[in-house]
Formats: sequence, structure tokens, C-alpha cells
Amino acid sequence: MRKHSRSIQSKFTSLENQFLNTFFSGLYISANEFIEVGKKVDIKLGMNSRELLIKELLNKSDKEGTLNQVVALLNSIIEDRIAQYHSLSRDYPAAANALASLAQKANSTKSLLVRESQGNPYE
Repeated sequence: MRKHSRSIQSKFTSLENQFLNTFFSGLYISANEFIEVGKKVDIKLGMNSRELLIKELLNKSDKEGTLNQVVALLNSIIEDRIAQYHSLSRDYPAAANALASLAQKANSTKSLLVRESQGNPYE
């Protein structure tokens, strides 16, 4: 008989998946960047996979009451990426359509980040 282990599902699962999938998020935030965000809000993150870092950062910051700061720091990173996309599209007009698509996806990720951090008002 096969045992099924159940892992505890994070309240930020959709956001975690969004950050892990660069096709949908339009950006890549490195493991080091997640660790640096954690340091800025006094959350020590060990060197793990990006998946574990994202999960740990969001859940620990929610538990410790620093989620709004983490969201602001992540939004800052996203804003920087969007600015880079716009700059690159001016420098390389042939890539403007692809870069505009990435910027749009990154803006959607930013909106999702804010929406998910506010939680469900009916809970």
C-alpha cells in the first residue's frame, strides 16, 4: 500500500507559483534577491531552492508581521525590472513587443502580490 504524504499548503501558493514560473510572471527573481529581501526584514533564510525560499519568506513574514515590508521590497524589485524592460525596448526596437509583454506580465505579478498579501477579507 502506498502512503500519501500531505504537505501543508501555504496560504500564498498561487503567488509562490507565479514567482516560480517566469513565463507567467514575466520576471526572474534570484535566490540571492529573496535572501536579501529577507535580511532587510530580519528574516534569516538559508541557501535553498528558490521554491523553498519564496515559501519561507512569505510565510515567515506573514507570521512575524513584516509581510507589508516584504511586499514593498518585492514590488521595488519588480519596478526595477519593468524599468529595465522599457529601457531595453527603447534601445532595441525590434524586441519591443516581447519586452512589452514581459512588462505587462510583471505588472500583473505586482498586482497579484498586493492582492494576495491582503488576504481574503471573508476569512
